[in-house]
Amino acid sequence: MTPTRILVCNYPDQQPIFTIREADTRAALSVAPAHLPPMEFVFRAYTDPALPQILPTCEAMVGWQVPREIVRESPGKLRLIQLTGAGVEHLAPLDWLPPHITLANASGIHAAKLEDWAVMTLLMLHAHMPHFVTAQRAHRWSKRYSSAIAGKTVLIYGTGGLGQAVARAAGRLAVRTIGVRRSPAPVTGFDLVVGLGDAGLHLATADFVVLTLPLTDETRSLGDAGFFARMKPDAAFANFGRGGLVVEADLVQALTTNALSGAMIDVTSPEPPATNSPLWDTPRLVITPHISCDDPATYVPDVLALLLKNIDLLLSGQAVPNRVNPGLAY
Repeated sequence: MTPTRILVCNYPDQQPIFTIREADTRAALSVAPAHLPPMEFVFRAYTDPALPQILPTCEAMVGWQVPREIVRESPGKLRLIQLTGAGVEHLAPLDWLPPHITLANASGIHAAKLEDWAVMTLLMLHAHMPHFVTAQRAHRWSKRYSSAIAGKTVLIYGTGGLGQAVARAAGRLAVRTIGVRRSPAPVTGFDLVVGLGDAGLHLATADFVVLTLPLTDETRSLGDAGFFARMKPDAAFANFGRGGLVVEADLVQALTTNALSGAMIDVTSPEPPATNSPLWDTPRLVITPHISCDDPATYVPDVLALLLKNIDLLLSGQAVPNRVNPGLAY
Protein backbone atom coordinates (compact mmCIF):
# COMPACT_ATOMS: atom_id res chain seq x y z
CA MET A 1 0.00 0.00 0.00
CA THR A 2 1.32 3.45 -0.91
CA PRO A 3 1.99 5.44 2.29
CA THR A 4 -0.02 8.54 3.08
CA ARG A 5 2.48 11.40 2.81
CA ILE A 6 2.41 14.13 5.44
CA LEU A 7 4.46 17.31 5.09
CA VAL A 8 5.90 18.62 8.36
CA CYS A 9 6.49 22.30 7.69
CA ASN A 10 8.50 23.81 10.53
CA TYR A 11 9.05 27.54 10.59
CA PRO A 12 12.60 28.95 10.82
CA ASP A 13 13.56 29.97 14.37
CA GLN A 14 10.46 28.26 15.73
CA GLN A 15 10.55 27.72 19.48
CA PRO A 16 11.52 24.15 20.46
CA ILE A 17 8.19 23.55 22.21
CA PHE A 18 6.38 23.84 18.85
CA THR A 19 8.97 22.16 16.59
CA ILE A 20 8.07 18.71 15.26
CA ARG A 21 11.01 16.33 14.88
CA GLU A 22 11.36 12.88 13.34
CA ALA A 23 11.49 11.28 16.79
CA ASP A 24 8.12 12.90 17.57
CA THR A 25 6.48 11.42 14.48
CA ARG A 26 7.89 7.96 15.24
CA ALA A 27 6.48 8.18 18.76
CA ALA A 28 3.08 9.28 17.44
CA LEU A 29 2.92 6.43 14.94
CA SER A 30 3.86 3.91 17.61
CA VAL A 31 0.61 4.63 19.49
CA ALA A 32 -1.61 5.35 16.46
CA PRO A 33 -4.67 3.16 15.77
CA ALA A 34 -3.67 -0.04 14.00
CA HIS A 35 -6.22 0.44 11.21
CA LEU A 36 -4.56 3.60 9.90
CA PRO A 37 -2.77 3.21 6.55
CA PRO A 38 1.04 3.50 6.43
CA MET A 39 2.25 7.07 6.99
CA GLU A 40 5.33 8.78 5.60
CA PHE A 41 6.42 12.09 7.12
CA VAL A 42 8.36 14.51 4.92
CA PHE A 43 10.23 17.33 6.66
CA ARG A 44 10.77 20.69 4.97
CA ALA A 45 11.21 24.23 6.24
CA TYR A 46 8.47 26.72 5.44
CA THR A 47 11.03 28.67 3.39
CA ASP A 48 12.24 25.66 1.37
CA PRO A 49 12.17 26.59 -2.37
CA ALA A 50 11.25 23.00 -3.21
CA LEU A 51 7.83 23.27 -1.52
CA PRO A 52 5.93 23.85 -4.82
CA GLN A 53 7.14 20.42 -5.97
CA ILE A 54 6.77 18.60 -2.64
CA LEU A 55 3.42 19.81 -1.35
CA PRO A 56 1.33 18.48 -4.30
CA THR A 57 2.63 14.97 -3.50
CA CYS A 58 1.30 15.05 0.09
CA GLU A 59 -2.17 14.24 1.42
CA ALA A 60 -1.72 16.29 4.60
CA MET A 61 0.43 19.07 6.02
CA VAL A 62 1.13 20.11 9.61
CA GLY A 63 2.63 23.42 10.71
CA TRP A 64 1.89 26.95 11.89
CA GLN A 65 2.52 28.95 8.74
CA VAL A 66 0.99 27.83 5.45
CA PRO A 67 2.46 28.50 1.97
CA ARG A 68 -0.80 30.03 0.86
CA GLU A 69 -0.02 30.71 -2.78
CA ILE A 70 1.31 27.17 -3.26
CA VAL A 71 -1.82 25.72 -1.67
CA ARG A 72 -4.07 28.00 -3.71
CA GLU A 73 -2.50 26.98 -7.01
CA SER A 74 -1.66 23.36 -6.27
CA PRO A 75 -3.71 20.80 -8.24
CA GLY A 76 -2.36 18.03 -5.99
CA LYS A 77 -3.98 15.64 -3.56
CA LEU A 78 -3.63 17.71 -0.38
CA ARG A 79 -6.78 17.22 1.72
CA LEU A 80 -5.82 18.38 5.23
CA ILE A 81 -3.82 21.26 6.69
CA GLN A 82 -3.37 20.76 10.43
CA LEU A 83 -2.28 23.87 12.29
CA THR A 84 -0.13 23.57 15.40
CA GLY A 85 -2.04 26.38 17.15
CA ALA A 86 -5.62 27.42 17.80
CA GLY A 87 -5.63 30.86 16.19
CA VAL A 88 -5.91 31.39 12.43
CA GLU A 89 -5.89 35.18 12.19
CA HIS A 90 -2.32 35.08 10.80
CA LEU A 91 -3.71 33.32 7.72
CA ALA A 92 -6.57 35.73 7.05
CA PRO A 93 -8.33 36.13 4.76
CA LEU A 94 -8.93 32.47 3.96
CA ASP A 95 -9.64 33.09 0.27
CA TRP A 96 -6.54 31.06 -0.62
CA LEU A 97 -8.05 27.82 0.75
CA PRO A 98 -9.55 25.50 -1.94
CA PRO A 99 -12.90 23.97 -0.97
CA HIS A 100 -11.59 20.39 -1.09
CA ILE A 101 -8.96 21.06 1.60
CA THR A 102 -9.87 20.95 5.28
CA LEU A 103 -8.07 23.49 7.47
CA ALA A 104 -8.06 22.33 11.10
CA ASN A 105 -6.76 24.20 14.11
CA ALA A 106 -5.37 22.69 17.32
CA SER A 107 -8.28 23.71 19.49
CA GLY A 108 -8.58 21.43 22.50
CA ILE A 109 -4.94 20.57 23.14
CA HIS A 110 -4.44 23.58 25.42
CA ALA A 111 -7.22 22.88 27.89
CA ALA A 112 -5.43 20.82 30.56
CA LYS A 113 -2.62 23.34 31.01
CA LEU A 114 -4.94 26.34 30.91
CA GLU A 115 -7.22 24.84 33.55
CA ASP A 116 -4.36 24.81 36.07
CA TRP A 117 -3.23 28.27 34.96
CA ALA A 118 -6.77 29.63 35.35
CA VAL A 119 -6.99 28.30 38.92
CA MET A 120 -3.80 30.21 39.69
CA THR A 121 -5.04 33.34 37.92
CA LEU A 122 -8.40 33.46 39.70
CA LEU A 123 -6.74 32.92 43.07
CA MET A 124 -4.09 35.57 42.39
CA LEU A 125 -6.66 38.12 41.23
CA HIS A 126 -8.89 37.36 44.21
CA ALA A 127 -5.98 37.68 46.66
CA HIS A 128 -4.93 41.03 45.09
CA MET A 129 -1.53 39.75 44.00
CA PRO A 130 -1.26 42.31 41.15
CA HIS A 131 -1.65 45.01 43.84
CA PHE A 132 1.12 43.47 45.95
CA VAL A 133 3.45 43.12 42.95
CA THR A 134 2.96 46.82 42.20
CA ALA A 135 3.49 47.78 45.85
CA GLN A 136 6.67 45.74 46.03
CA ARG A 137 8.12 47.45 42.96
CA ALA A 138 7.41 50.79 44.66
CA HIS A 139 8.89 49.60 47.99
CA ARG A 140 5.51 50.08 49.69
CA TRP A 141 4.03 47.97 52.51
CA SER A 142 0.42 48.10 51.34
CA LYS A 143 -2.13 45.71 52.81
CA ARG A 144 -5.27 44.47 51.07
CA TYR A 145 -7.47 41.74 52.45
CA SER A 146 -9.61 39.11 50.77
CA SER A 147 -12.25 36.63 51.88
CA ALA A 148 -12.71 33.06 50.64
CA ILE A 149 -13.18 32.85 46.87
CA ALA A 150 -16.07 30.35 47.01
CA GLY A 151 -19.34 31.89 45.87
CA LYS A 152 -17.80 34.56 43.64
CA THR A 153 -18.79 34.85 39.95
CA VAL A 154 -16.67 34.73 36.80
CA LEU A 155 -17.94 35.90 33.41
CA ILE A 156 -16.14 33.99 30.66
CA TYR A 157 -16.28 35.34 27.08
CA GLY A 158 -16.00 32.23 24.93
CA THR A 159 -17.35 28.76 25.65
CA GLY A 160 -15.02 26.72 23.46
CA GLY A 161 -12.09 24.62 24.65
CA LEU A 162 -10.35 27.46 26.47
CA GLY A 163 -13.53 28.85 27.99
CA GLN A 164 -14.53 25.41 29.22
CA ALA A 165 -11.09 24.98 30.79
CA VAL A 166 -11.55 28.25 32.71
CA ALA A 167 -15.03 27.11 33.75
CA ARG A 168 -13.62 23.85 35.12
CA ALA A 169 -10.98 25.82 37.01
CA ALA A 170 -13.68 28.03 38.51
CA GLY A 171 -15.69 24.97 39.45
CA ARG A 172 -12.72 23.62 41.42
CA LEU A 173 -12.86 26.83 43.45
CA ALA A 174 -16.66 26.83 43.86
CA VAL A 175 -16.87 29.98 41.72
CA ARG A 176 -20.09 30.48 39.74
CA THR A 177 -19.58 30.46 35.97
CA ILE A 178 -21.39 32.46 33.31
CA GLY A 179 -20.37 31.87 29.69
CA VAL A 180 -20.83 34.26 26.78
CA ARG A 181 -21.25 33.04 23.20
CA ARG A 182 -22.86 34.29 19.98
CA SER A 183 -26.20 32.74 20.86
CA PRO A 184 -27.23 31.35 24.24
CA ALA A 185 -27.25 27.57 24.60
CA PRO A 186 -26.24 25.32 27.50
CA VAL A 187 -22.56 24.30 27.58
CA THR A 188 -21.15 21.69 29.93
CA GLY A 189 -19.36 23.20 32.90
CA PHE A 190 -21.18 26.54 32.91
CA ASP A 191 -23.88 27.45 35.39
CA LEU A 192 -25.37 29.83 32.83
CA VAL A 193 -24.68 30.72 29.20
CA VAL A 194 -25.86 34.01 27.68
CA GLY A 195 -25.64 35.61 24.26
CA LEU A 196 -23.38 38.54 23.45
CA GLY A 197 -26.35 40.91 23.59
CA ASP A 198 -27.07 40.03 27.23
CA ALA A 199 -23.48 39.91 28.44
CA GLY A 200 -23.53 43.53 29.62
CA LEU A 201 -26.04 42.74 32.36
CA HIS A 202 -23.64 40.23 33.89
CA LEU A 203 -20.57 42.35 33.20
CA ALA A 204 -21.84 44.74 35.87
CA THR A 205 -22.07 42.04 38.56
CA ALA A 206 -19.21 39.58 37.89
CA ASP A 207 -16.23 39.52 40.24
CA PHE A 208 -13.91 38.30 37.46
CA VAL A 209 -14.12 38.78 33.70
CA VAL A 210 -12.06 36.47 31.49
CA LEU A 211 -11.58 36.55 27.70
CA THR A 212 -10.90 33.28 25.85
CA LEU A 213 -12.25 34.29 22.43
CA PRO A 214 -10.50 33.99 19.06
CA LEU A 215 -9.65 37.24 17.30
CA THR A 216 -12.23 38.00 14.61
CA ASP A 217 -13.77 41.12 13.13
CA GLU A 218 -16.58 40.66 15.64
CA THR A 219 -14.35 40.32 18.72
CA ARG A 220 -11.56 42.76 17.90
CA SER A 221 -11.31 45.56 20.51
CA LEU A 222 -14.12 44.03 22.57
CA GLY A 223 -12.37 45.15 25.74
CA ASP A 224 -12.59 48.91 25.28
CA ALA A 225 -13.25 51.84 27.61
CA GLY A 226 -16.99 51.19 27.64
CA PHE A 227 -16.42 47.52 28.43
CA PHE A 228 -14.23 48.28 31.44
CA ALA A 229 -16.58 51.06 32.60
CA ARG A 230 -19.46 48.55 32.72
CA MET A 231 -17.53 46.13 34.90
CA LYS A 232 -18.33 45.90 38.58
CA PRO A 233 -16.25 48.33 40.65
CA ASP A 234 -13.16 46.54 42.02
CA ALA A 235 -13.67 43.55 39.68
CA ALA A 236 -10.65 41.86 38.11
CA PHE A 237 -9.83 41.04 34.49
CA ALA A 238 -7.87 38.36 32.60
CA ASN A 239 -7.20 37.70 28.91
CA PHE A 240 -6.19 34.27 27.60
CA GLY A 241 -7.46 34.83 24.05
CA ARG A 242 -5.61 37.29 21.81
CA GLY A 243 -4.11 40.69 22.48
CA GLY A 244 -6.28 42.31 19.82
CA LEU A 245 -9.40 41.59 21.87
CA VAL A 246 -8.42 44.49 24.12
CA VAL A 247 -7.81 48.19 23.52
CA GLU A 248 -4.68 48.24 25.62
CA ALA A 249 -4.75 51.99 26.23
CA ASP A 250 -8.23 51.59 27.73
CA LEU A 251 -7.06 48.75 29.97
CA VAL A 252 -4.14 50.90 31.13
CA GLN A 253 -6.56 53.73 31.90
CA ALA A 254 -8.93 51.48 33.83
CA LEU A 255 -6.11 50.17 36.01
CA THR A 256 -4.46 53.56 36.47
CA THR A 257 -7.72 55.11 37.68
CA ASN A 258 -8.48 52.19 40.03
CA ALA A 259 -11.58 51.18 38.07
CA LEU A 260 -10.30 47.58 38.23
CA SER A 261 -8.74 45.84 41.21
CA GLY A 262 -6.22 44.07 39.01
CA ALA A 263 -5.58 42.33 35.72
CA MET A 264 -3.54 39.42 34.41
CA ILE A 265 -2.97 39.07 30.67
CA ASP A 266 -1.13 36.33 28.81
CA VAL A 267 -1.45 37.99 25.40
CA THR A 268 -0.67 41.44 24.03
CA SER A 269 -0.69 43.18 20.65
CA PRO A 270 2.03 43.15 19.46
CA GLU A 271 3.94 40.39 21.21
CA PRO A 272 6.11 41.32 22.95
CA PRO A 273 4.96 44.87 23.72
CA ALA A 274 7.26 47.66 22.57
CA THR A 275 9.92 48.57 25.10
CA ASN A 276 8.21 51.93 25.63
CA SER A 277 4.70 50.46 25.97
CA PRO A 278 2.83 51.74 29.04
CA LEU A 279 1.79 48.15 29.76
CA TRP A 280 5.15 47.45 31.38
CA ASP A 281 4.59 50.00 34.15
CA THR A 282 0.82 49.86 34.56
CA PRO A 283 -0.16 49.40 38.21
CA ARG A 284 -1.89 46.17 39.25
CA LEU A 285 -1.15 44.50 35.92
CA VAL A 286 0.68 41.18 35.62
CA ILE A 287 1.83 40.18 32.11
CA THR A 288 2.98 36.70 31.12
CA PRO A 289 4.53 36.03 27.67
CA HIS A 290 1.82 33.89 26.00
CA ILE A 291 2.63 30.69 27.87
CA SER A 292 -0.57 29.91 29.79
CA CYS A 293 -1.72 27.10 27.47
CA ASP A 294 1.54 25.53 26.32
CA ASP A 295 2.88 22.37 27.99
CA PRO A 296 6.35 21.47 26.66
CA ALA A 297 5.87 17.82 27.64
CA THR A 298 2.65 17.32 25.69
CA TYR A 299 2.31 20.02 23.03
CA VAL A 300 3.82 18.27 20.00
CA PRO A 301 2.52 14.78 20.93
CA ASP A 302 -0.99 16.23 21.27
CA VAL A 303 -0.75 18.03 17.90
CA LEU A 304 0.38 14.85 16.16
CA ALA A 305 -2.33 12.78 17.84
CA LEU A 306 -4.88 15.32 16.61
CA LEU A 307 -3.38 15.23 13.11
CA LEU A 308 -3.65 11.43 12.91
CA LYS A 309 -7.18 11.51 14.33
CA ASN A 310 -8.24 14.04 11.69
CA ILE A 311 -6.64 12.01 8.90
CA ASP A 312 -8.55 8.98 10.13
CA LEU A 313 -11.81 10.94 10.13
CA LEU A 314 -11.27 12.25 6.60
CA LEU A 315 -10.35 8.83 5.24
CA SER A 316 -13.55 7.40 6.71
CA GLY A 317 -15.67 10.22 5.29
CA GLN A 318 -16.40 11.86 8.64
CA ALA A 319 -16.32 15.53 9.59
CA VAL A 320 -13.32 17.02 11.39
CA PRO A 321 -14.58 18.61 14.65
CA ASN A 322 -12.02 21.41 14.73
CA ARG A 323 -12.33 22.35 11.08
CA VAL A 324 -11.98 26.09 10.52
CA ASN A 325 -14.96 27.65 8.75
CA PRO A 326 -13.54 29.70 5.83
CA GLY A 327 -16.69 31.82 5.86
CA LEU A 328 -15.80 33.41 9.18
CA ALA A 329 -13.85 36.66 9.08
CA TYR A 330 -10.73 35.81 11.08
